Amino acid sequence: MSRDLHHDHDELRAIMHRFATMMAQGPDAFDASLHRDRVAFSQLFQAHMVAEEKAALIALGNDPKRLKGSADLKALFRDYSAHVSAWTPPRIKTDWHGYRNAVLALQKRLRTRMDWEEREIHPRLPRYRAA
Repeated sequence: MSRDLHHDHDELRAIMHRFATMMAQGPDAFDASLHRDRVAFSQLFQAHMVAEEKAALIALGNDPKRLKGSADLKALFRDYSAHVSAWTPPRIKTDWHGYRNAVLALQKRLRTRMDWEEREIHPRLPRYRAA
């Protein structure tokens, strides 16, 4: 496993924090930097999801926790993908409040997921046992 899952989590949290901070400034904050963060987050989230699924298989095998966690992650990614498709830049500008609420709800779900990964998966991986 070549990805550093902890580093991914730190980066995802940092992007989410920057995004939430910029969104608090209102719709005028939707500029090139916000768009870049949106793209960077999407790319990192997709790559991380694949790596975390592999790690879960190594750490938990066929444990029902992994099977449920895998289904939960797929649902989160499906919802995130639908969110990205639905919230186009023109729609974001016309419904900033709705967009902000949708983003914050997804961020909350992802934070909960990362907490679960750090509690249930990472401690069982040789790379993170001493960390």
